[in-house]
Amino acid sequence: MWKLSEITAENICSFNNLHYVLNQGVTTLVFGNNMDNDSQGSNGSGKSALIECIATGITGSPLRKVKNEEIINDSADECMIRLEFFNDTSDEVFVILRRILRKGGSMVECLIKREGKLVTTDEAVRPGVDAYNKYILEKLGITKDELYNNFLLSRHKYQDFLSSSDRDKKEIINRFSNASLVDIAVDKVLEDKKPVDEALHKAELKVAGLDGRIEMLAEQIQKEEDSTREKARTKSQRLADMEKSIGEKRALIRDCKEEMEILKASYTEIEKADKQMQALEDSESSVGECLEIITGLLAPLQCGSLSDWNGIVTDKKDKIEKLSGELSLWDTALEETKKKLHEATRKRDSFQEKYRVFSENMKVKVSGYDEELKRLDMQITGLNDQITELGKQKATLTTAIENLNNKLAGTITCPVCRHQFLLSDENFDVEAARRQMKEKETEKGKLENLLAECRKQSGSIEESEKKIHAGKRDLTGQNVTWEEKIQEAEKSRRAAVGLQEEAGQSKERVIRSINSIQTELDGIRRKLFDEAFSLLDDAYKSIRRNIGSCGEDIKAAESAIGILENTMKELKESSGSDILVSLEASLKEYRKQSSEAVIEKEKLEKQANELMRQADVFLQFKSFLANTKIAALAKVTNEFLESIGSDIRLHLSGFTSLKSGKVREKISVSLLRSGMDCGSFDKFSEGEKCRVNLATILAMQKLVNGNCEEDKGLNLIVLDEILSPVDEDGLASMFGVLNQSGITTLVISHGNISESYPYKLIIHKKNGQSYINNLN
Repeated sequence: MWKLSEITAENICSFNNLHYVLNQGVTTLVFGNNMDNDSQGSNGSGKSALIECIATGITGSPLRKVKNEEIINDSADECMIRLEFFNDTSDEVFVILRRILRKGGSMVECLIKREGKLVTTDEAVRPGVDAYNKYILEKLGITKDELYNNFLLSRHKYQDFLSSSDRDKKEIINRFSNASLVDIAVDKVLEDKKPVDEALHKAELKVAGLDGRIEMLAEQIQKEEDSTREKARTKSQRLADMEKSIGEKRALIRDCKEEMEILKASYTEIEKADKQMQALEDSESSVGECLEIITGLLAPLQCGSLSDWNGIVTDKKDKIEKLSGELSLWDTALEETKKKLHEATRKRDSFQEKYRVFSENMKVKVSGYDEELKRLDMQITGLNDQITELGKQKATLTTAIENLNNKLAGTITCPVCRHQFLLSDENFDVEAARRQMKEKETEKGKLENLLAECRKQSGSIEESEKKIHAGKRDLTGQNVTWEEKIQEAEKSRRAAVGLQEEAGQSKERVIRSINSIQTELDGIRRKLFDEAFSLLDDAYKSIRRNIGSCGEDIKAAESAIGILENTMKELKESSGSDILVSLEASLKEYRKQSSEAVIEKEKLEKQANELMRQADVFLQFKSFLANTKIAALAKVTNEFLESIGSDIRLHLSGFTSLKSGKVREKISVSLLRSGMDCGSFDKFSEGEKCRVNLATILAMQKLVNGNCEEDKGLNLIVLDEILSPVDEDGLASMFGVLNQSGITTLVISHGNISESYPYKLIIHKKNGQSYINNLN
């Protein structure tokens, strides 16, 4: 594919010198700064000189409706434009050099570099400017119309596809689909069929004439035989009968001619109605208005009646109204389920928030409980150790007391001196032992008091632990209760979600049904015209058949008159037997000629039918090609519309075949929003129309380049204030799509884009001269 890489110019518009290397694969915003007149802003700065360089360089003519010499700088007598293209696939560089003289016309030169080497042959040499212009477009692989409608788009030349006439739409689609090649084949077949039709018409008239002669001869022979048998009728009576028959035949001829005139007048009326219906179809009239007008047009033509389209439309509208009522109910139900879901979600969230607070408090409390239990456990452990130790001490004291008690039990008191002693141990001090035992008993009492105190403290700690464990169990129970509440709330919320989804699905189902019926309703207008044109087509054929039948009747009557006149002449000059012999001989000869004529007619009919069959096959193939490209154009356009964030979708209806077999080449455009027809293109805002137009431009360029020969096509779009009505956000989304597509694009505008946009080109104008400031 060819890419424009460099533009160089001298003395073009307000530029003395212009040189610009294009940023490939991105969208560059071109805006101006007229420093000679602050009130002009970007106007008059020389922005359009860039597009004039490209247009004039490729086609040899300016984009604006001016003469070639008018783009020359006022201070110069000639200007120069040099465009350089490169092709990665073929590794070629293609250079166009033009010089335009104020006086003396223009000069063109083309150069080719292949694999870095200049081609020195005459490959790029042509004999004149027109030949060069044709060669340049062929080299790029596009036509002049395609260049102005898909690559260089300016308000001076651009006609958007959706607003163009049906004829222009068909021409565009035919270029995409190569249907024009099929037209050549159809024209060739019809050209071959024309002499066959003429010969067939002559053969039909010949057969009709011979049939008329045979019929009249048979009638005359019968009369001659009857008159011979009767011998009653005079020659004058027979001549009078023949004169009467001739008069009847002439009256028949006059009636047929009058009928033919009436038929021709009817044919003219049908043609008039046909044109009126074509204009009506291109209008914005509603189905009801169209039906009323078409009925009025068809009524005097007596070419059949239309289907009950009013009934069909009413039935579908009733269905839509019924579904709309159901949709309203589902809208209400959906709102109710939304409220329920909102309340259930609020309740669940409230529980979750309370549970979160509870959980945090529970963690704090449990942590405190655990710390307290740990402390109490340590206390109990200490007390238990102390009790054990005190128990040991008590046991030791008890043993000691018992031993002393046992020893003191054997005390003997001297009756004389009252001295107490033990027989077993004379050194044992009884008094000291009694004092020692008393001390130990006192110590034992203290130990028992300590033990009791320790046991009391241990019991108190155990009670505290029980309370703490009870507190933890209570917290666990509360936690379970909160979890059950949250689960119940979540269950209610899920149930509300299910109801909302069910209501939403039911609403979508109803919307799909409405959209489906609406699509059928939108197609009724086209079906109405298809049926109306089919009736007209049948009327055309019927009139042509009746005119042909009248012509055959006239030919037969003229032949019969000739036979009658010859018979009258022979009757006047010959006897009755001679006349009968002559009539029988003529009948035999005419029957032989008729048989030969019928065989020739059948042969010609077979040839004509075969050629018509071939033409029908080509027409069906043309319809297939066109509808394929129409579907592709709608599909690619909708993909671009989606990518630029538009909710509008394009629906194109292509060629259709009527019951008669005739193909209606009518392209219908519908714009949809959420599946519903949203009216004609012109009712949209300028910003919305720009989005749709850009998507169509990108789709058409993709199809044009895809339809080019290998290595050909042009990766370039120049938009000269085509996107001016779009706001900053819209431009940003469009530029994003253009940059993603990798198309080298120049957008000439007034700078309605974010300051942070990276690819800008400013054209300044000062002291009457323009110059480029590239900001990239």
